[in-house]
Amino acid sequence: MALLGLVLFVAGLCLAPLQETDLFFRLANGQEILRTGHVPGRNLFSFTFPDQPYLDSAWLFDVAVAGLYRLGGFPAVVMGKTAIVVATFVAAYLLLRRLGAGRVIAALVLAAAAFCMRERLVERPHVVSLLGEVVVLALLPALQDGRRKAWLLVPVVALWANLHAGAFVGPLLVALAGLGVLLEGIIAPSLASRRTIFNHALAAVLCAAALLATPVGSGIFRYLSFHIDIFAIHPVDEFRPSAWHSDVPLLIYAAALALVLGVGAALRVRPRACAFLPVLGLALLAGRHVRFGADFVLVAAILAAPLLTTLGARWTTRIAPAYGAQFQRATGALLALLAFVPRVAEVERHGGWLDVDLDRTNLPWAALAFVDQHGLRERMYNDFETGAFLIWQGYPRYRVFVDPRLPAYPREFHQLLGRSEMTRAEWTRTMDHFGVTSALLDYAGVNRRVAWWDPAEWALVFRAQDTRVFARRLPAARDVIARYEIPASFTFTADEGSATVPLDMPPAASPVPLCEWQLRLGDLYFDLDHGHDQRALVAYRQALAAPAGCLAPEREAATCAWLGAIDRAAGRTAQALALFDRSLAIAPDDTAVLTNRALVLEALARTGEAAQVWSRIAALAAGSPLGERARGRERSLTRE
Repeated sequence: MALLGLVLFVAGLCLAPLQETDLFFRLANGQEILRTGHVPGRNLFSFTFPDQPYLDSAWLFDVAVAGLYRLGGFPAVVMGKTAIVVATFVAAYLLLRRLGAGRVIAALVLAAAAFCMRERLVERPHVVSLLGEVVVLALLPALQDGRRKAWLLVPVVALWANLHAGAFVGPLLVALAGLGVLLEGIIAPSLASRRTIFNHALAAVLCAAALLATPVGSGIFRYLSFHIDIFAIHPVDEFRPSAWHSDVPLLIYAAALALVLGVGAALRVRPRACAFLPVLGLALLAGRHVRFGADFVLVAAILAAPLLTTLGARWTTRIAPAYGAQFQRATGALLALLAFVPRVAEVERHGGWLDVDLDRTNLPWAALAFVDQHGLRERMYNDFETGAFLIWQGYPRYRVFVDPRLPAYPREFHQLLGRSEMTRAEWTRTMDHFGVTSALLDYAGVNRRVAWWDPAEWALVFRAQDTRVFARRLPAARDVIARYEIPASFTFTADEGSATVPLDMPPAASPVPLCEWQLRLGDLYFDLDHGHDQRALVAYRQALAAPAGCLAPEREAATCAWLGAIDRAAGRTAQALALFDRSLAIAPDDTAVLTNRALVLEALARTGEAAQVWSRIAALAAGSPLGERARGRERSLTRE
């Protein structure tokens, strides 16, 4: 029951709509491998550095993802990820039982670990590393006992290295365990023989050599070294150090482990050095790069549960035999109940209990449809965060500016992307260097680069939700800019994020006439001011003051109708009548405008004219409720 509850709890954390954007470039790469039959050695997906060597250390994972996608789309990928994660926790539970941990304690400790790891239980190859770590830890006792199956460590690490570069943790765990055995042998020679120490040393060397058994060979070490100081150059979140304000569950788990170790030390219940040092090593890794937090938590659980069982036995010796089965059932029931908590959240968010398809809510579909429709995709700038999605959505027809495959781009490029401040002139020169002719920016509210596009050189042509599209002021984009340019630029501050700055006058290179610019400025004000329409009204009236023929007829008619309705509601009947007449001169059969004109004429006591307008409305809207009301109003005015 405890194991069943753990399985349900872990599966509940995993079975969620797919939101992991890195999966997209994995999927595209796997599809390319299946199509060509070989692993790409260069950066196929980018137009900025197409000849940059790319070391694909997770090619086998990519192929597996592409295969699952062929079988069942994104739901199959989510199910495959869930199967790996559940297998990891089942293997960890069985290992803990073998190490002497009680069923209830093993299930609860692993469930707590899964909760702390939940943000990393996503569709990325590091989930394979979590399983690999458990397998390595499960084989270490055989290595210490001199059993043959311990040498399965070498093929396990070789397979692991083709699924994820995190396979380096395998020989690291073996080496740290061997160091622990060596220390134990120094302190108490009876605990470790020379043969055991030699076995650990040999296994660590062979496992390190097994890392080379991949298509990238020794390149895996260059791949790993690339990430050591990447956060200082390009602040990617998963490579930052752990911090209290961002990683509370992880640090609470670490503090709880320290407490257990401290209590154990006080009661002379201490873990062996060969079990403790691997945990310490991963703790140091997690402290430097938070991406290893999940690895630390999982390995720490395998250390903590047997220790807790030993400590707990001192107080529960009398209780456990009598109530052990009840505790197991209660634990299983609790974990099963908690497994439904994510399901409730999914019902509230997506309307279904088990939605494991692609979560489309945060992807820039509308912006992509716009750039594709208007031919702006060919040399399009994109942000790091959206690059993987754009690869999957556009390759092989389109390449991207950048994507999350960090080693696929040179360090100087990451230094450029990591800059927090840049003048608009510098940014324009940079875009010129890479031949960029358009740009799609997502997360615009917190994206500092949204302020770097100089409106003199770049036209904002799409603005929806948190996505912005810019087009370079080139002859090829003139028609798109003339039709869609939005009179806005942006500023950015660290405290407030980005802010929209309306442009009162069109830039010199803009093809938009001033009268149309004023109309668009009014639209922007109306959107920005949230119902306070004073600035919008001023802009609209300035647009209508332009010489005849400046505005497009349909835009002029709609603006006159809207302003006329505003004036009528405010009691400015004479102004309203003039605007309605101007609108009807363009669209004489617009029943909404005719209705407003009739009401204005009534307010001016021009009942005869009003009756004639109602009669026209009744004819235009014959057979409808509006037509019936207009006919009744005409009769009433005629009798008067």
